[in-house]
Amino acid sequence: MNAIVRTAATVLLPVILLFGLYVVVHGHTTPGGTFSGGSVMAGAFVVLTLAYGIQKAEIRRSVIKALKSIAGLTLIMLILFEFSLRVALLPTEQLFTLWSGSSLMFFNIVGGVLVFTGLLVIWWTIARTEND
Repeated sequence: MNAIVRTAATVLLPVILLFGLYVVVHGHTTPGGTFSGGSVMAGAFVVLTLAYGIQKAEIRRSVIKALKSIAGLTLIMLILFEFSLRVALLPTEQLFTLWSGSSLMFFNIVGGVLVFTGLLVIWWTIARTEND
């Protein structure tokens, strides 16, 4: 790709990632959430891959596996201890605020990371097979 596309992809990467994080964190109060935000964040790396190629945009496999494992373990822990988290950590559920969903926001964040890493693995598998 030319310099304009690469510069635009580099500039837009943090903006797209931040918007995806916003969708994930506010998923319990607005339309969107886990899948939508994770898809937007994975889309940022799709744009980066299309601009620079698979070799420059790919994150090490160990980092993706670690993120996915930590997110999966955290999701299991949140499910097991959800009732204690709801009472002990977030006793104030104020309507129309970021904390209005209690522990639901944590579920959204962990689910967003799982969707993000899963879609990245799918995209890079497709992109690698297209190049071979």
